[in-house]
Amino acid sequence: MNVTVLRTYAIQLEEVAKLELAELASALQQTVDRMTMLDSRAKADADRYLLQVKQGSTVDQVYGHLDAMDQAIAARKSMEQIQRDQQVNMEHKRGELLEAMQYRKKLDLLDARAALERRRRRERQDQQLLDERAWRRSPLQKGERA
Repeated sequence: MNVTVLRTYAIQLEEVAKLELAELASALQQTVDRMTMLDSRAKADADRYLLQVKQGSTVDQVYGHLDAMDQAIAARKSMEQIQRDQQVNMEHKRGELLEAMQYRKKLDLLDARAALERRRRRERQDQQLLDERAWRRSPLQKGERA
């Protein structure tokens, strides 16, 4: 198979892996942003809870705040798991990208070697043609090579 076709395919694989890695990085950043938002909300809720407790609150209000805090903790744990999964996916995709880059570089080397071999072959053919022309133009007769 033609190395150029394989090289083109390898470049496409590399570009796809780069795009997918960028998408995963964006999703991870969104998750981190959501976690930051959850943390700030949880802190604000805790501050409101403490203020309300100082001012006096009913049992229902305390249970309401505790439920809200439990939900915030569960949401945070869920986001942490999502973040871990996304990081694992990113590492996997980085590995795929590295493999694609190495494959492309190997094909680049093969393509360069093939181009060098074609050039050398062409130079040999040109030299053979020049030698043949020089021999034909030579004043020597057939069989009288010097």
